[in-house]
Amino acid sequence: MSELTLDPVAFDNRFAGDSKLYVVFFMQAIKNGGKSEAEGRPIYDDVPHIKIHIPGDKNNVVTEPVTDEYKQRFPLQWEKFQKQMSQSPEGTPLEQWPLLSIGQVYELKAMNVMTVEHLAGMSDAAAMKFMGGMELRRKAETFLKVAKDSGEAQRLATLNDELTARLAAQDEFIRKMAARLEVLETERTKAA
Repeated sequence: MSELTLDPVAFDNRFAGDSKLYVVFFMQAIKNGGKSEAEGRPIYDDVPHIKIHIPGDKNNVVTEPVTDEYKQRFPLQWEKFQKQMSQSPEGTPLEQWPLLSIGQVYELKAMNVMTVEHLAGMSDAAAMKFMGGMELRRKAETFLKVAKDSGEAQRLATLNDELTARLAAQDEFIRKMAARLEVLETERTKAA
């Protein structure tokens, strides 16, 4: 199996909106006309396919056979598919966001919105398709920003604690060296 190589700059510019999509790879049985005719019975081949859902738009779903372009555009999902792992979308599941009722979770999932990130990334047109969609999208954006900011604050607090501990250890080392130097100075003075 060949390794996929991506040009990160070209990838990011070309497929910038791909992180907002809900993508699943799956196997689909496709009738093989030539083999079926030769055998005189239906013969099917398992062919990898991709299903691309646009969050908030239940009618706009792309289902096609997998191409190398799709493998490059969605390498994490492709790798999970190959390893037969769950292809759940990455992000905060709607069920884990306490702001939503159970009914809202089901309504959003029916619109191909599986995570808070999907909700935050919905287009205006998609958000306007359901009651309070624009407000929920705004709240999702705020929730993600606060979570990111608090994550950064936690990282900085941990770093601060580590630096404070290192400084305390260095201060203790300096105190011990000063005491040792004082002993040596006293011994030198007595010897002189």
